[in-house]
Amino acid sequence: MLNLNESLNDNLSLEQRIARLEDIEAIKQLKYQYARYCDNHYDPDGIASLFIPDGHWLVTGIGGEATGHDEIKKHFVAASKDIVWVVHYITSPEIVIASDGNSAIGKFYLNCLATIINKNDRSQENAVVMTGNYVDHFVKVNGKWYFKKLSGAITQASEWTDGWVRKPWID
Repeated sequence: MLNLNESLNDNLSLEQRIARLEDIEAIKQLKYQYARYCDNHYDPDGIASLFIPDGHWLVTGIGGEATGHDEIKKHFVAASKDIVWVVHYITSPEIVIASDGNSAIGKFYLNCLATIINKNDRSQENAVVMTGNYVDHFVKVNGKWYFKKLSGAITQASEWTDGWVRKPWID
């Protein structure tokens, strides 16, 4: 089982080390592309294309759960109706590639700004700041990296005017 505490093998050849670095960079780009699709009105087709066909998307706190391309698309079509603007800042990547080079685990932090429709009065919008973290599982298929499981936890989502100290969760 691959884990984030696994250390790099010092016995790798230069070619293997370069391949590992290229894989790490490709996974970072995959995660950043996910953020760009989210920030583009939660592009459902784009987001789903980043997952294997039976890939799993799970975000706790504020989020949901979906498995497979159709469910993922359906989830993000709905999300775009309540979150009308968003920008995801994905930071601090920590990625470990399995020794076979075909799977990986990555950890990331999330800082996110959003405009969310007020659920008590849909004519009102709330400016929201969110933070969270991800632990994602990736697989390489035909030389390209995909999400097998994106697993996030929103640790706070507060209205910009209230801040996370006074009110760590929006109503």
